This record gives sequence, structure tokens and C-alpha cells, in this order.
Amino acid sequence: MEALILAAGEGSRLEVDVPKCLVDVGGQPLLNRQLDALEEVGADEITVVVGHEHEQVREVADKRARMVVNERYAQTNSLYSFWLARHRVPDELLLLNSDVLFPTALVHRLLTVRGSALAYDSSSGDDEEHMKVRLSWGRLRGMSKAMPQTDTDGENVGILRLATSEAEAAFAAAEGLVREGCVDDWVGAAISEVARRHVITCLDVADLPWVEIDFPEDLALARDEVWPAIAALGTAAAGGAGLRSTGWQETAREVAI
Repeated sequence: MEALILAAGEGSRLEVDVPKCLVDVGGQPLLNRQLDALEEVGADEITVVVGHEHEQVREVADKRARMVVNERYAQTNSLYSFWLARHRVPDELLLLNSDVLFPTALVHRLLTVRGSALAYDSSSGDDEEHMKVRLSWGRLRGMSKAMPQTDTDGENVGILRLATSEAEAAFAAAEGLVREGCVDDWVGAAISEVARRHVITCLDVADLPWVEIDFPEDLALARDEVWPAIAALGTAAAGGAGLRSTGWQETAREVAI
């Protein structure tokens, strides 16, 4: 299994002086947190699509990942970055947005599913910035930021496992959309097309700590609450404890005590 991280965006809304994927969380760049998780679950090779200040990202990733440069990052979106990697990631893959902080346990869950699987949070999806998902019998039916609230079953976390057939279909869908000029679409547009003809199982990870970092308040949440909770999960696992039914916030609090 290979992994593909989409990290070309500037992240201007975050108001930081480094690329979005390099913001510090718990003493490490966010990208390093993702690379650590991918290496822990056994990803054979990791590719990062970079754009804004790509030399900085290359320096941080060093020899841990291959780089694909999106020279048009300022005029395109994640769909185009995904399409650029079509010849570099030929088999099944883990697809990640670079602005997500998550525990390794989340990826382990995706790997327990036979075939393709998407992580979503059933407790979220009510904000216009959220990439919303619609499900049917546990399968993905579509995703969009513009999805009506009445059709929304939760928020896409931004971590997706694509088996070989679905990966091929996703790159083909991206190719078609790019040829149509939809270079500023989100990669979710291609995944939605794939979901019409392929099974993508949806796993609810509302019990796990995670956050998508788009705004300064998201970064503060990541540093003050989500990363400590992720670290607490590691402590709990080492001590033989598991997640409690009270949720990840309570688990982190109890381990800290």
C-alpha cells in the first residue's frame, strides 16, 4: 500500500508564515505527525504533492517521501493535485489531506476494512466549511461542502483508503474533470463519482480525536486539546487501557489524571 498526501495549498486563512502542513503541533510539524502515522501502519511508499513554498516542505520531509510539485497551486485545488500524482501512485493507496491531525488508530481502522473505506465523523458536518458526506447502508453516496444539511450524515475527515480498482477509477474521474476545466474542484468531486459505481465503506470515527486545521482557532484546538488527547490515547494503549464510552475528551482527561 502506498500513501498520497495532498499538501500544495497555501493556507492563507491560517495566518502563519509557513506552509499549512508545517505548522507546529506538539513540537513537530503537522506533516511529520502524518508521516509518523503512515510509517507506523506500514505504508510502502509515501508521495506528497507540494506547491506553496515546496522547498520548505521538501526539507522537512527529507528522504521520507517522494515529491510531486503542483506549479499551479495558486489557481487549482486538491482535485488537480490528486490528478498530478496519477502516474506515481499506481496501486491501492491511503489518501490524506495534509491539514488533518489524527491518531494512528484511525488509519488502523481503515485498514481493517476489506476494500475501500472513508473515515467520517457523525457528530460533525453542520458548518459550511465542512466536507459533508451522504451515506446509504454504510456506503458513501456523495460528498460536497454544498450538501444540504438534511442530506448530511457527517463530515469527511480527509483520510481515505482506496483499493486498486477504486484508486484507478478515482484517477480516471479526476482526469475527466480536469479535462472539463474543473481544476479548482476538491478531490471529493472525483471520489463522489467513484462512489456511484463502487463500494466505499464509511467508518464513523466520532470517538477519536481529530481536527482539520483551516483557521487560527483550529490550530489552537489542535495544540490545546486534540494533540494532548492523541498522546493520551497512546499512553492508554501502552497501559492496556482503551477508549471509554464517555468519548475521547474524557479518556484524555482520565489518563492525564
